[in-house]
Amino acid sequence: MRIGLPTVTLVLAPSVCLAAASQPVEITAQKVWGNANTQVRATGKVTVKFKDVTITGDNALYDREKGILRVWGNVTVTEPPARLKCSNIVYNLKTKKAVLEKVEGWLSSTDRIKAQRVERLNEKEWIAYDGEYTPCSHSCPDWSVTAKEFKVLLGESFQGKWVAFRVKEVPILVSPYLSGPLKRKRSSGLLFPRFGYVNKDGFIYKQPLYIVLGRSADLTVTFEKRTRNGKGLEANFRYVLGKENRGELDYYQIVKKERKDWKLNFSHYYFPSDYLYGSAKASVVSSRNYYTSSTSFNVEEETQLYSKSDVTGSKLWEHAILNVNAVYLRYLNGAADTIYQKLPNVNFYLMDTPIPKTPFTFNLDSEVTYFYRKAGGSSYRLNATPAVRYSRNFGVVKESALLSYLFTSYQHGGSRHLWKFTNSLRTNRFYPLGNYALSVNPELLFTYVESKDQSNLPLFDTTDRIPGEKSLSVSVTNYLYGPKGRIARGSLSTTFNMYSQSWQSVKGDLELSPLKWLSLRETVQFSPQEGRVEFSNTYTSVSLFGVNLWSNYYYQSIPEGLRYLRWGTSVPLGRYLTFSYSQRYDLKLSQDREKEYALTVNRGCWSGVLSYRWLKTYDNTIKYQIMLRINLVKLGSYGYKLSGERNP
Repeated sequence: MRIGLPTVTLVLAPSVCLAAASQPVEITAQKVWGNANTQVRATGKVTVKFKDVTITGDNALYDREKGILRVWGNVTVTEPPARLKCSNIVYNLKTKKAVLEKVEGWLSSTDRIKAQRVERLNEKEWIAYDGEYTPCSHSCPDWSVTAKEFKVLLGESFQGKWVAFRVKEVPILVSPYLSGPLKRKRSSGLLFPRFGYVNKDGFIYKQPLYIVLGRSADLTVTFEKRTRNGKGLEANFRYVLGKENRGELDYYQIVKKERKDWKLNFSHYYFPSDYLYGSAKASVVSSRNYYTSSTSFNVEEETQLYSKSDVTGSKLWEHAILNVNAVYLRYLNGAADTIYQKLPNVNFYLMDTPIPKTPFTFNLDSEVTYFYRKAGGSSYRLNATPAVRYSRNFGVVKESALLSYLFTSYQHGGSRHLWKFTNSLRTNRFYPLGNYALSVNPELLFTYVESKDQSNLPLFDTTDRIPGEKSLSVSVTNYLYGPKGRIARGSLSTTFNMYSQSWQSVKGDLELSPLKWLSLRETVQFSPQEGRVEFSNTYTSVSLFGVNLWSNYYYQSIPEGLRYLRWGTSVPLGRYLTFSYSQRYDLKLSQDREKEYALTVNRGCWSGVLSYRWLKTYDNTIKYQIMLRINLVKLGSYGYKLSGERNP
């Protein structure tokens, strides 16, 4: 310490009993006095540094023996990611716990706080009293919550008691309890309610209740009320049996005057290592009516034919893999009695293993499947396919030949024996073209499958009928590279059937990005025998000055004869707002099939979308939906949905 200098720096080395023993405490101030071994005081432009912590203020008191630091008067605290201002802070350098008074600032990049008192429990967990919380970075936050007491888990969740939800500082909702996504054990209580509207059911109110069931399980029960017709109940049970062992059970029912519909989902995952994996999933619905009773606008769900439950296990060794899978399909039209179920399917695959003192490798693909159905016809099938592979290089050309033998045995129905042989020749040529480069990758593949009559065998799935084959396939894939990366990719492939002495479909695929703002993709499949295009998919995208325009032409001759044109655009309407539009036009029937308009907002701390969707099904029923969905960071999504339909 040098007398007469306007600023004095005192470096204190704490004893080894302190948590910060490896780092000194550096105090800079206009005046510093005291005993460096016990207690030090400082006044006037005080700056305290410890590890990655910097605290400034008017006054400071540091008790070296207790490891307690107090700073008061115009205090600023910087401890990444926290940046706070307060009137007073008491900081325990041993435990890193702290108490701050009259606090305002950022706990992290997504956690902004203002409170009379804040307690820091550890590096991630904070408790605030008589305060306001928001993840918004704007000077006047779009939304915030105030509470007598709330807890913040940095970057993850928020939880408070007697909370007022505010929009632009205006309170609009008061709740005795409010919580965001729960990522660790939390206390039981009411969660934020959900609201919605569907024209056939009226307003929908959902009130979730969160219940802690010990350290490794929790239950969320949601009560649902529809003003016009119906009420609902959902129970979601989650449990954790270890780091690699967890599951979830969800039950949801809708009760209306005319019926009750329900759905049950169960999933369990076991993943102890990269070499062992297991899962069990079950999905059951009361009937297809469930999907029409729910508020879904998902056409695939509403036309779903069956629910699926399965159990899967996989074990991997250095040169082998074992897979076990059991699948049960429950057809919603009552056809499950006549559908075969795989209970189970066991597959063992031995990867290519060198045969000592030879240029060959050996592999084995085998499986046993037990097929079951209530209507009868249950049986097992056993497949075993040993194979020998031979690979060699002729300069830049690589040849790979595989000879395999398929043996199938049925519990009832006999057996089959089939020889298979494939031989491939492939190479890669790279041609520099100044600032560009071209990669050419041709391949020639010969395939032979022994032709035998299999009509006497039982029929469980498509693998019970393997047709004979003798074919030659030719393909080439080219890549064009520029100074900034890949510009284009193109491929062409076809197959010659030696039995019918004819060329099969020719398929071409092209991806082209000649400019940063232009993208083209084309896929075409042509039948030489019929002299027509079987499939075509053309996509074009142009993006300039933030505006994106795209179009898509799709054609499929078999089986439905689909032919439609889709196009759309997205246009920014300022910094936070985007408008998008898309349309699908059926060229075969010369009529619109689908339109969608959407306004999307992204303000960082919240995002939302207002959309209108119009859909005409193939029986000409028109379905429409207006949806407003808002996602609040750490508090979840909330929506309003108006949907309906009208007949032609």
